[in-house]
Amino acid sequence: MKKKTGICMAMAMLLMTTPAWAGSPIIAVGSGNSTTSTSSVSSETVQLNQSPSQNNTTETTADQQTGGEAVTLPLLDESRPIVTGEILGASFVPEKFVLPQGASVLVVVEGRGGTNCQVYAYEKTANGTDGTGWTKCLEVAGHLGRNGMSNDRHEGDKTTPIGVFRMNTPFGQAQALEGFPSDYIQVDDSYVWEETSNKLVKGSIEKGERVGAQGYAGYYNYVIDAGYNRNAVSGRGSALFLHCDMPGDTETSGCVEIPQADMITIMKLYGKYGSGYSYIAQAPQGTFDQIYDSYGTNNGLSPEGVFAK
Repeated sequence: MKKKTGICMAMAMLLMTTPAWAGSPIIAVGSGNSTTSTSSVSSETVQLNQSPSQNNTTETTADQQTGGEAVTLPLLDESRPIVTGEILGASFVPEKFVLPQGASVLVVVEGRGGTNCQVYAYEKTANGTDGTGWTKCLEVAGHLGRNGMSNDRHEGDKTTPIGVFRMNTPFGQAQALEGFPSDYIQVDDSYVWEETSNKLVKGSIEKGERVGAQGYAGYYNYVIDAGYNRNAVSGRGSALFLHCDMPGDTETSGCVEIPQADMITIMKLYGKYGSGYSYIAQAPQGTFDQIYDSYGTNNGLSPEGVFAK
């Protein structure tokens, strides 16, 4: 399911070598996806003991006619764009983000239209790549909320919040691995992410998301809270995480999901510096100039402005 740089470059080379007469289709970047999805794991708060349902989507291949001869081309998964920052260039510059002193890890979620996104992870270094001070450690395709991205997020609207937030509360149903944060919590069915406090609480009887429930198996193997709405403003959303995806996924209810191997990489980056030094920036492609200096503004919610979903 990954769409890493190497894969993207290989696909680009394939398209470049196609004869001019082959009638190749034009691929629109960031135009959403055409994959049909019935439902996805809920990333919203649910009643206690309630588990989300998941359904898989199907993909089909097609033959393309070229000069009367049928040629089978590699499947283009429209739900995960092959275009990455390495080909078109990411629409943000890491060093432009205004972060607190000591910030050491930066995860950037760049919306690519619909429920598609490209996720980058950077580590602060002495020189960084290209002299920016940030070294890119990871780039991978992921998915976000069913209704795209929003800077006016409300409970249940299935959007992914726009803004810059400090990540916190690493947890998961799976055991910690070497290099994981020292405060990583392996959760069971007794842990609830409370809607009212927007925090993980063991033994809570409050309304919230029982994150150790079987219904979240796989998705919540490894999780980090994005840090949106840390002041728990009522009705503005809770339990918005960065977590693992599952085969066939095309959307979430507001979280950002990526392959488990990449989630482990980010978890170890987070663990390298400890809690309080990792940040996440989320915005649609081409709109990051509106959030570069938004960290800590608007009571921990999204910044004001006009953003395309």
